[in-house]
Amino acid sequence: MVLFYFVLKEFVSFYQFFHSIHPVAGYASLLAIGIFLIYFVISPVFQIVKLPKSYSPAVKEEDVASLLEKRLKNFRSNKYLLEQDFDFSEIKNNQAVYDKIIKFIQPEVEKIRQRYVSTLFYSSTISQNGFLDAILILSSSVNLVKEIFIFYRGRVSNRDLWEIAKKVYYSIAIGGSESVTYAADEIFSKFATGGMKSIPFADKIFSSLADGFVNAALLTRISLITENYCKMVYLKSNKALYPSPGFIAFTTKFLVSDITEKLFDELFSMSKEKTGDLVRLTVYPVRYVLAGAWSKVIETTDKLNAMQKNSLIREIAILSGNQIGYGFSKLAGIFRGRK
Repeated sequence: MVLFYFVLKEFVSFYQFFHSIHPVAGYASLLAIGIFLIYFVISPVFQIVKLPKSYSPAVKEEDVASLLEKRLKNFRSNKYLLEQDFDFSEIKNNQAVYDKIIKFIQPEVEKIRQRYVSTLFYSSTISQNGFLDAILILSSSVNLVKEIFIFYRGRVSNRDLWEIAKKVYYSIAIGGSESVTYAADEIFSKFATGGMKSIPFADKIFSSLADGFVNAALLTRISLITENYCKMVYLKSNKALYPSPGFIAFTTKFLVSDITEKLFDELFSMSKEKTGDLVRLTVYPVRYVLAGAWSKVIETTDKLNAMQKNSLIREIAILSGNQIGYGFSKLAGIFRGRK
């Protein structure tokens, strides 16, 4: 109940902000939140519940063999494995074969995680609002969990699903744990070098980036726990499901490395050369730095084709115009892009 109070408090503050502008704006914000939650939270939750209960680790060693057989049979109809022409001709029901398949599909699961984690990092860095962060974490978590279950062609038991739901709730309500400490250290250790504190509004920029990284770390933790439920065949202790804070921070750092490297370059350049549009930096410091970082990505990367570069240019233009709207449109776009 204490955690729920903090969520409710953030929601009331969010509503009062818009209501202070105009009562209609307050009601419109409630309507927008309701539509967003129905489309990106409630609907995906129903889709998760409707999935077959095909996964949950065995808690007794004698049940491992039958669980292995069930999961390997399920993998034979896995869409990704079929698309990759995986050879099932010599598949046997043993741990070695199971581990081979898990290793084979791991890169694809990592791609799914990276899309959501990096998008949440961008969106929550820009939003700079506690309630919006909670909504973004909730919608990202639900949809990422759904995609992992769909990829594995099944979900965990109702009891285990409830355990995952509690982890999502804790992430929304408190926005921190041991992993937060590790995550924040990763961000601020980067900023400790050089003369970056000479940048106007540096504290606000650093704080926003750290918040985005922390939220990304919380989503990473949820995704890793969900994946562990789907991968592990024997669970001696529930502790085995939970990755260490250090591993969460390392994984998150890797997932958002493309944009953070450019962010650090942009910040270092601003501190060294005293460059930047002071007016834009004063009004929208985080957006200004992100737009500059993405411009550097376009100029230096060899991983994007012409269409993708044009898409990034449009992203920069949108980012320069609407902070909160950009965060939601970015997140909504990634959800709509998946079946």
